[in-house]
This record gives sequence, C-alpha cells and structure tokens, in this order.
Amino acid sequence: MPARARATAFIVNRKRQRVAGPPFRRLIDVLREDLGLTGTKEGCGEGECGACTVLIDGQAVNSCLIPVCQVEGRSIRTVESLGQPTALNPLQQAFLESGGAQCGICTPGMLMTATAWIEQGGSDNPDAIRRVLAGNLCRCTGYQHIVNAVIAAVRTGKRQRPPQSKPLQSKATRQPRRATANAKTNAKSASRAAAAKRAAPARARARASRGKRR
Repeated sequence: MPARARATAFIVNRKRQRVAGPPFRRLIDVLREDLGLTGTKEGCGEGECGACTVLIDGQAVNSCLIPVCQVEGRSIRTVESLGQPTALNPLQQAFLESGGAQCGICTPGMLMTATAWIEQGGSDNPDAIRRVLAGNLCRCTGYQHIVNAVIAAVRTGKRQRPPQSKPLQSKATRQPRRATANAKTNAKSASRAAAAKRAAPARARARASRGKRR
C-alpha cells in the first residue's frame, strides 16, 4: 500500500516551507518539482555521483537518497542559496575564473560540497580537497580546475576574514577594576599605618633607654 500523504515542514534557503505528499518521496523531487529549485541536478539517482548534493544542517548529503520525512524541522540549502548570476559568491567566482564548470551537471553538487568544506574551516591543501570531493563525479574537467577553484576560494576567504582584536572595555567595565585597585591601595596604606602605630611604643622606649645611658 502506498504511504499516506502528510505535511512536512522544513526550511529551504532560509525560507519556511510546508509540503504535502508521501513521506518517503525523495527530497530531490520535492526540491525540483514542488519548490522549483532546479539547480539541484539528478545524475545517477543512486547516491554515487554527488550531482544532487545539498546541505542539511550544514552537512553535504545526496538528496536523491533522503526521504522528505527525514528533513522535518531541519534546514536545507541548495545551490540557489550561494549567489545570483549578477552577484556570484567567491566560490562561484573561483569556479568561473578557474574553468571549474563545463557541462554544468556536476557543478551544483561540487559547489555545495565545497561550501560545506569552506564553512567548516577546511584548508587549501589540494590532497584534502580531493578527498572531500571524492564523492562528486565529473566527466568533463579532469578535476584539477575544480580543485584549483576551491583552493582559490579558501584563500580568498582567509584574506577577507577581519583580524581579531581585543574588545574595547566600556566605562562600566573599567570602573569596577579601578575601584578594586583603589581598595587594594587603601588597604595597604591602612596596614602600614597600623604597623607603624604598633611599633611607636617600642621606638619610644628605645629612645628613652639610650637617653638614660648617656
């Protein structure tokens, strides 16, 4: 018997969506057919080529293997979230400049896998990038241009990252520290005064004793 239809609510590219249908319908079909997000491509349909890669809660997954019921309440990002034709993001721009895209079937999946790598703090090490992209197959470029593009995007991100600086202290933060320092100084002064007071009788007796000997 076919599964009964049900509504599934989730977030796609920062927008709340609610889709009714069979709970085990593939996520890729919901994205493409129900939501019109055709940037996600289907290659093998078996989770082998990576063309349908999207991000679910920041992790790269094959959307052809995910039933829509499994994304209830979760956040999904597709290639449409990265940039626009007139305003590419740094990774897309790097693919353009490096020749990392040719026929375009694998490109959305490559971009999403690389996006997860960059956002998780991945390095520009070529061997590490090749391992990350191992699940995304390409029949056109021979991969080197794609690796070069990811390296360039990682380095661009590092250059654009603002330097870390110490936060400025507000007056409210500085005043308690100044008050604490003043309290410590006053305590030391009081301690020295008390010690001098205790020592005064002894000094007086010593002076009197020296006067008698004379």
